[in-house]
Amino acid sequence: MMSTLSTRSLAALMRFRRDEQGVAAIEFAFIAPLLVVFLLGTTTATQSLWAHGKIAQTSSVIGDLVSQETGLDDTSFGDILKAAPVLIEPFPLGDLTVQVTAAVACHDSATPAADSKPTMFVAWSNGWVAGTVTNTGQNPGEKLTNAPTELTIADGDYIIKTEVNYTHEPTISQKAGHTVAMDEIAYHQPRDQSPVTYSSREGSADTRDCNKLMNR
Repeated sequence: MMSTLSTRSLAALMRFRRDEQGVAAIEFAFIAPLLVVFLLGTTTATQSLWAHGKIAQTSSVIGDLVSQETGLDDTSFGDILKAAPVLIEPFPLGDLTVQVTAAVACHDSATPAADSKPTMFVAWSNGWVAGTVTNTGQNPGEKLTNAPTELTIADGDYIIKTEVNYTHEPTISQKAGHTVAMDEIAYHQPRDQSPVTYSSREGSADTRDCNKLMNR
C-alpha cells in the first residue's frame, strides 16, 4: 500500500514538473511592468519633443513677423503676439512668455578687425505673457543678454531677438507634478535692413548712436 502511494506521489510530482502551462503568464507578469514603463516614457518623450518644436516655431515666426515691421506700438505688438497661442496648439497656452528685444551692433573701432565681435546694445524690449503685453524687458542702452555670436554683423546693424519660455506638462505624468521647462531663442535681422522702431519703448537718441554707446 505504501509503495503504491509513493509511486502515485512520485508520478504526480513528475507530471507537475513536466507541466509548463502558465509559464508564459509568469514571464509576462515579470515583463509587463517594464513594457508599461517603456511605453509611458516613450510617449512622454515624444510629446515633449513635439512641444519643444512648437516653442521653437513660435520664437521663429514671431521674430520673423516683427522683423517685417518698420514701426511698432503696443497695439501692433499685441496683434503680432496673437499668433503665439495658435502656434503652440494643440498644447495649452499655460504660462507661455515671449520677450522680443531689438538691439544695435557696435564695434569699438571704426575699422574693426575681421574677426572682432561687436557689442550688442538694447534699442527696445517688450514682453508678452499668456495673452497680455507686459511693457517689460531690458532697458535701452543695456548690453543685450544672450547676444548672438555666430551672425556676421556690421556697425549699426539691428537684430531682433525673440525668446520664448514655456512649462510643458506631459499628459501622462502631469498629475504627478512632472513638468518640463522649455525655452528657445531666435534671431532675425529687419527685412529691409532698417531699424524696427518702437517709440514708447525706446530710449534717447544716445542709445541708437554707436559712438555714444561705446564711449559712455
